Amino acid sequence: MMDAFNDFIRDLQLYDVALSNRNFTWSNRQPAPTFSRLDRVLLSPLWLQAFPSITLQAIPQVASDHCPLLFRSRGLPTTRKPFRLEKFWLHQRDFAHLTSSVWSSPSSERVNPLQRFYKRTQTLHEASRLWHKTNHGSISLALQNAKTFISFLDLLEELRPLTILESRFRVLLREKAFQLANWLEMRWHQRSRVKWLQCGDRNTRYFHAIASAKARKKAICNLTVDGNVLTNKMQILSACTSFFQQLLGTDPKVIPFEPAALYPQPDMLLDLALPFHEDEIKKAVHSLANDKASGPDGLPNEFARVHWNSIKQDILDTFNSLHEGTLNLQEHNLAHIVLLPKSEPALDILAFRPISIINYVPKLISKVLANRLAPFMPNLISTSQSGFLSGRLISENFISAREVLAHLQKKGEPSIMFKLDFRKAFDTVDWSFLFTILAHRGFPPAFIAWIRLLLGTAQSSIILNDQVGEPFFHKKGLRQGDPISPFLFLLATDVLSRMLHVAGAALPFCLSNQLTQPFSILQYADDTLLFSTVKGTALHSLQSVLLLFSKISGLCINLSKSAFFPINLTEEVIASVRSSLGCNQQQLPINYLGLPLTVNRPTRECFQQLIDRINKRLAGWKSAILSRAGRILLTKTVLSAMPVFFMSAFKLPKWVIKSIDKMRRAFIWGRTGAASLNLLAWDRVCLPKLFGGLGVPDLHMLNIALLLKWWWRLYHHKESLWSSFARTLFSKNDGIDSPMVWKKEGSFFWRDLLNLRFFFQLSTTVQLADGTSTSFWYDCWRGKPIFFLCQSASPQSKPPLPDCSVRNALQRWFQIFPAPLTHEVSCLLNYLNITLSGGGNDHLVWRWNSNGNFSVSSCYNAFVTAGKIKSPLAFIWKLHIPPNHKTFLLLLGYNRLLTQEQLQKRGITVQQGCALCQQNQLETAAHIFFECPFAVSLWRQLNLHIVTNHVSVLECLLLSFTAVKGSKVNCISLATALWATWLERNNRIFRRRERLPAQVAHWVSGEAMAFMKYC
Repeated sequence: MMDAFNDFIRDLQLYDVALSNRNFTWSNRQPAPTFSRLDRVLLSPLWLQAFPSITLQAIPQVASDHCPLLFRSRGLPTTRKPFRLEKFWLHQRDFAHLTSSVWSSPSSERVNPLQRFYKRTQTLHEASRLWHKTNHGSISLALQNAKTFISFLDLLEELRPLTILESRFRVLLREKAFQLANWLEMRWHQRSRVKWLQCGDRNTRYFHAIASAKARKKAICNLTVDGNVLTNKMQILSACTSFFQQLLGTDPKVIPFEPAALYPQPDMLLDLALPFHEDEIKKAVHSLANDKASGPDGLPNEFARVHWNSIKQDILDTFNSLHEGTLNLQEHNLAHIVLLPKSEPALDILAFRPISIINYVPKLISKVLANRLAPFMPNLISTSQSGFLSGRLISENFISAREVLAHLQKKGEPSIMFKLDFRKAFDTVDWSFLFTILAHRGFPPAFIAWIRLLLGTAQSSIILNDQVGEPFFHKKGLRQGDPISPFLFLLATDVLSRMLHVAGAALPFCLSNQLTQPFSILQYADDTLLFSTVKGTALHSLQSVLLLFSKISGLCINLSKSAFFPINLTEEVIASVRSSLGCNQQQLPINYLGLPLTVNRPTRECFQQLIDRINKRLAGWKSAILSRAGRILLTKTVLSAMPVFFMSAFKLPKWVIKSIDKMRRAFIWGRTGAASLNLLAWDRVCLPKLFGGLGVPDLHMLNIALLLKWWWRLYHHKESLWSSFARTLFSKNDGIDSPMVWKKEGSFFWRDLLNLRFFFQLSTTVQLADGTSTSFWYDCWRGKPIFFLCQSASPQSKPPLPDCSVRNALQRWFQIFPAPLTHEVSCLLNYLNITLSGGGNDHLVWRWNSNGNFSVSSCYNAFVTAGKIKSPLAFIWKLHIPPNHKTFLLLLGYNRLLTQEQLQKRGITVQQGCALCQQNQLETAAHIFFECPFAVSLWRQLNLHIVTNHVSVLECLLLSFTAVKGSKVNCISLATALWATWLERNNRIFRRRERLPAQVAHWVSGEAMAFMKYC
């Protein structure tokens, strides 16, 4: 029933307004009540665009069992927002001159380069306000005026020929309108911070809607603080400021800590304190994400990238001052704290996550230090931690947790899994504890001083409903949004892993002989799983370690949100554990890292979570305001990326893939039930663009590629968490002096991997060295596996000496092939006449990548394009035209546009006749674009040679583009003319609007020139 309701909302392209103060709107009012959200407000995209500032609240129930709903379109404030530079300014020549003049002017601040930089920034703010007001004003109004004048001139042309001046004026107006539309799209793209969709295809309405939705999400209209519900926005801001000042701005109470027992040998990290160089700083400038919000200084990350030559001296002087120890960050290390809800609806102040938006230069300093530290981090952090580190995967953490559970359950080991929740983890890390760790682990004093400077001078203000609260200094915690904070947090939490490792040698909470440390703890940032036996005093010992860690680090365990999961325990022992730990017991499956953690193969309900999540992202209102190219891109990037995490940890059932494909197909082409209007076969949609498709991922093939990654990590990342664990549980030998032999029994995930091993073997080759670790029969060291080459000579399903290495096989021929030898085997022996080296290890090489290394993309492309040939339409994607035009040309090449001919093939009855030339014949694509008198006249007006004497539309299209191949302008004009012809046909049918070929040709010329400049 819910699926039908969701289809109804999507088909009608409606927006479901979220409740801001409750989860449910109906209750049956029983002692054990049932709750549901039965009452909703649904809006059309046009309504949402007209009234973006809306709120929906539930009013208390009085007589009815339903809550009345209060819907208002005045929820967001209209106060003046903090100043920020617009990204569309940055690429304008006049603004570049303005920036250059500001930074070339003399400054009185010759001592403090940071002060000098921010004084010039303030000057730029004031100058850019005036410049924008003078040169741009209201872009929306200017665009509307330009369109009005163009429309007036078009109507005037229908009455009389335009003069030369009027024609030139219209050309200028169209170019200006195109430029203004680009600026408007860039403005709303900046505010929406959509990553997957770039500007250039007129998705301004979508960016506007997303920006409005983000604003509604950040707006807090009511908040519960200490049991009191606040509705006044100034009271809410004051309460939030007080709460976070108490949380971040007060001294913590911790006990001294001596880490010598945990880290006996300091690491060699002297390179962290080397002088800063321009290339290093410039690399950090380019690595800061463009789509992030600007801090209190209003400088977007892209500003320094575009205007680096103008501002670089101030930046370099600032870093020199930092290295010399003379930099003062006190006045400029500022941040706005944005409160983002952890879940919907967020009613309590604890339900919000504080994200710091930091001034540009302090953020750049932090980024440079983070880039320096990043290469050292994998060696500094235990392998049980998978967060924020290059080469470590979140899915590896999840898979390892699942395999530990399966192993413990299979072995009958009485034990527990303990899921820890740290209360406000990033916000409570004690600085003295952190500096002690850094000093003892070998961090240079200068580097520690720089970290101390960044932390000790930090000031923040809550920004809420576009109101900025009073600033306060930080005295503990790490700012979420600071580039170096994740690394510092990992260094702090690594202490817990080391404490368990050291204590495990003496305290009785090791799990089994097979599962040694580091498998007693698994961490992804602050998400922590502990595995412990329940024998003897194990739980008491574990509690002692956790309590000590809490007292030295400031990180407090939130027992109300923590939970334990019994493994092979009786009810009596479970009750004892519950009493001892003081937290709740839960049952599997649970949600861990966004995936269902369970020992057995996931149920249908587990996979339904993924389908529901994708369905939620496929809101119908998005389809209504996105271009088709935008819908395809959303399907390729967001909707296809959402299952990736699932597909890295599970082999998806066919029904799941079919359900997701049904949603993706409906989103691209239209209504859920309108299967007949799918313009391309789904197999072709999933082909790469080079092979004639739209590049939408084939989920089945992508699933296989993602799972084969684990085989590669078994052989090439032997120190990784997953590889160490799998080799411990699933291998029969160590694979050093003989080929690795894997067990056939194990968890459902391991059995799925074994079923895919054949694909992996065919995709790899072995570069032989000593031949000891390569399987003679099954590894691809001579093209295909030898076992498959010898099927006629040795028809048995299992070869002789199946675990034999290449080295042993070459020395023991007569044991493998008993006499008499057949002719085929004799030829094989001659073929295998090779010489092995005396030393070195055999090396596994990935076939589908030029560098020999595995990647999911190379694996996927090899599987999807196997047996396929490149498409003659691949050139379309290189044309300098908007993405929507490219999609149109591809559909035209395949003759899949919904002409009368195509509609009749799909069983839709239409009245015959060409809307362009009024001929009473069945409308076909060939007629519309290449034979119709209107099209012929249009080509003549544009001086384009069109080939029409061929049978298929594809041939006409290819030969027409071949005729203009040498001219970029003509290629763009041809593509634009085809698009304009289709638009004219649709306008005549659906809008009753007509233009002459000369008018359309004039429009095409203007559009083509604009595409040359802006696409």
